[in-house]
Amino acid sequence: MQWTASVLSTVSADSEPALMISFDEAKYMFNAGENNVRALCHSQTNRKKVKAIFCTQLTTERAGGISGTLMTLADANKLNDLSLVGPRGLAHRLASARFFTYRQNINVIPVEVPPPSTEAPSSDHTPTPVFKDQLVSAYAYSILPTPGNETSSENDTTLKRKRESSPDGPRKKSASNVASDPLRSTLLTSKLQDLSAEQAESWRRFIINNMFPGALGSKAKKPKAPPAEGVEGEPVHDDYRPRHSLPKAWYSQLPRPERSALNQALAYVVVGPSIRGKFDAAKAVALGVPRGPLRGVLSRGQSITFTVDDKVTGEDGEIKVVPRTVTVQPEECVGPSSPRSTVIVLDVPSKQYIPNLLKALQNDNDSVLSKLRSKNPEDKKEMLVQSIFHMVDKGVLDDPRYVEFMHDFGDNVQHIIGSREYCPNPVTFTSAAANQLRLNKLDDAMFPLPQYRMEPHRKLSDIPNLPKHTYIMETNTVVPIHPAGKPAKSRQALEKDYFHPVLKRQKSDGSIPVDLSKESAQKFEEARQMVEEVKKSMEGVEKKPGDDVVVVPLGTGSAIPGQYRTVSSTLLQIPEWGNVLLDAGEGTYFQLARQFGEDGVDDVLRNMKCLFVSHAHADHLMGVAMLLRKRQQLDPPPQHPLYFVSNSNIHIAMRDHQLLEDLGIQETSHSDPMPDTGNGVIPILSEALHWKRPGVLAENGLWAVYDEHKDAWLDVDRSIKNAAALRQALGLSKIATVDMLHGTKCYGLVLWHRDGWSVAFSGDTEPSDTLVRAAKGVTLLIHEATMADDQADMARAKRHSTFGEAMDIGRRMCADKILLTHFSARHPKVPMKLLQPESLGSPRPEGAALPRKLPVVGLAFDQCSLRLGDMWKMQYYLPALEQNHMDMVAVDGEGDDEYIEKLRMSG
Repeated sequence: MQWTASVLSTVSADSEPALMISFDEAKYMFNAGENNVRALCHSQTNRKKVKAIFCTQLTTERAGGISGTLMTLADANKLNDLSLVGPRGLAHRLASARFFTYRQNINVIPVEVPPPSTEAPSSDHTPTPVFKDQLVSAYAYSILPTPGNETSSENDTTLKRKRESSPDGPRKKSASNVASDPLRSTLLTSKLQDLSAEQAESWRRFIINNMFPGALGSKAKKPKAPPAEGVEGEPVHDDYRPRHSLPKAWYSQLPRPERSALNQALAYVVVGPSIRGKFDAAKAVALGVPRGPLRGVLSRGQSITFTVDDKVTGEDGEIKVVPRTVTVQPEECVGPSSPRSTVIVLDVPSKQYIPNLLKALQNDNDSVLSKLRSKNPEDKKEMLVQSIFHMVDKGVLDDPRYVEFMHDFGDNVQHIIGSREYCPNPVTFTSAAANQLRLNKLDDAMFPLPQYRMEPHRKLSDIPNLPKHTYIMETNTVVPIHPAGKPAKSRQALEKDYFHPVLKRQKSDGSIPVDLSKESAQKFEEARQMVEEVKKSMEGVEKKPGDDVVVVPLGTGSAIPGQYRTVSSTLLQIPEWGNVLLDAGEGTYFQLARQFGEDGVDDVLRNMKCLFVSHAHADHLMGVAMLLRKRQQLDPPPQHPLYFVSNSNIHIAMRDHQLLEDLGIQETSHSDPMPDTGNGVIPILSEALHWKRPGVLAENGLWAVYDEHKDAWLDVDRSIKNAAALRQALGLSKIATVDMLHGTKCYGLVLWHRDGWSVAFSGDTEPSDTLVRAAKGVTLLIHEATMADDQADMARAKRHSTFGEAMDIGRRMCADKILLTHFSARHPKVPMKLLQPESLGSPRPEGAALPRKLPVVGLAFDQCSLRLGDMWKMQYYLPALEQNHMDMVAVDGEGDDEYIEKLRMSG
């Protein structure tokens, strides 16, 4: 039996550490930070047969992608049950994602590992695994920082509450998928914040059972919500969730958790199966063991007894056959069993965790750990550590105590180090980077190179006394566990990396030669010449308002992160005023870091004045928490607030998240003056900024805001006054939201600037006359174009727009420019063939009537940089982009995006 441990992603500007232990029969994942699904896609790792996910922390770095990972695994697996193991607070973390995380066909079983017990460990203690099946036994050890660590009390003042007794062992999800009658009656008469600890936990488990009702099996029919009337007067069919079956408390903030789980880290010890020795056929023949089932019995470690006929010569000289009973023990013809190979996964956020880590893992009373650390040869025949994965923060490897601890498990252990100090910053998603490298030769301003660093800040060789088998953690590294072997980069990953090998050609002037086909080189040159000719003809033309505004599409794909396009996010950079972010799908922070560099991303966050999230679908909001968390950690901090504009459900989700991890969202009371002040995150309700009825909230139906307990942040007047402060901060004359047609509460956004330019953003939607009316004459329309024109029926079913429909909306509203985005994974690189030539200003046929002025149409690419005054160049680049697309497909293929498309089309 062979099994391995592999690195799905490491510490870099676009990923956090994630690991996978793989057998032929099953897989086990460790951590699921943002971009985890994209890493699975890019490495083409088989998503099937994942039976459990283990989180070492509940931070955004370790669990920020858990919702997307669970939904993707549900789409890929036929398993009914999937275990999710993590620190105390895991159920709260899952429940906080209830508005955008749902899969009917999977039963997620959360297992919470409690903080370490204060009781002295008993002698000869045998630990209980937090997960066990026929292949592995996983043990979890809870680690907390020693007192005095600045992070240990970060949220204590907001999380303290009366605690009730709870079991010390891991807690699993109840099998019930309905709230108990006593709990239902309590929810009708009390605030969720008044629930007892036991009631609050029951409520969280009820939510999780409704998010993942997989116990119903594949035969269950998906409930349909009754039609609701949208603002447009058309029926709204939201197949995302059967809303009619949920209590009103679903739309209220969760109860505070019992304690902060942010500082709890888990160490995992994963013990593999006992593997019997090899059967020696020659010895079996010598012992007379017949061929057939008896040999199988011996192979399974059991003795056998059989009869053989011996030929014996009697005294009379005759040969007689005498039966003889033979017993053969398995050790006579079966080699010794291999020791149970073991993998250890450690997460050490700071030096303050080292004392308690040593206390937990150097416990000789623990029967598992004592054998793994033992120098006794007999113990090593039973269990043997093959590899230890270390996720460590600054200063941990400088501590001699930790280095000495690394030697505890033997000299032959492979140590894999994930550390921002000691790991370089290569590009994780090399296919997209290679494409960007080629396009950079077409226009280095429009297609800037991704920021990377191939040398670490510090070298492992500078650390004294490290174990001899110590390596940095690299994406797509595979460590053979049984049989044991050295870590090595996946051959497939090496063959598919078309980015890093090219960097070795870099010249002294910083330029990087790129091999273009003859056809691409010719079309690139023709495009550049045409652009230069047009630029000369435009000399002396006065700049238009908004020409210097820059649009940076960070994610231009739809539904699921793919190999070439990640999910939705668009940055607007307004010179001298600040930044606006439109949606923040999973991995948005990483895209910013790759675009602007490890230091530049901090400046982008400091200058961000507005974050708008259109609707509560995972591909548009799963990156919000990390963005807010990183902003909160800035040093020095921002000097101004970040106005967070979204619908009430998304605000509730982020406020629920903040109970575990400080996101900087400001708390308000009714007595606080308006508008809110400070440099934190200030909420504004999208519902309050409606283009036609500002300040009026719907009381029922799809667009209603549930305000059972009259929270101050839900006050519509507060949103209106905060919006006025936002307008002042960005130099806007007006800001308005527009109700879109997407089957769920989804808003578009329109911004009008004092300088005379404007931007409209559609979010996800079918073609909407409302948007045409609300954004008449805008400078730029950013509109989704999910489907091809021959997929109109599918677009209607999924409540999306085709390319042609998006451009028609732009023409009807007389937009000066149209930027198409949110492309289907079916066209992962350049969806060029979907655009008709006449849509982009092709020559008018002779004798045809003069058309009105057509808008400039641009296609969004991940991490391109589009100055509005330069968008016209895109139409001259189209032939070159199309040729480049064909060249990339010929070399790199379409990757895994066709599979992604099938998942998305299946809903």
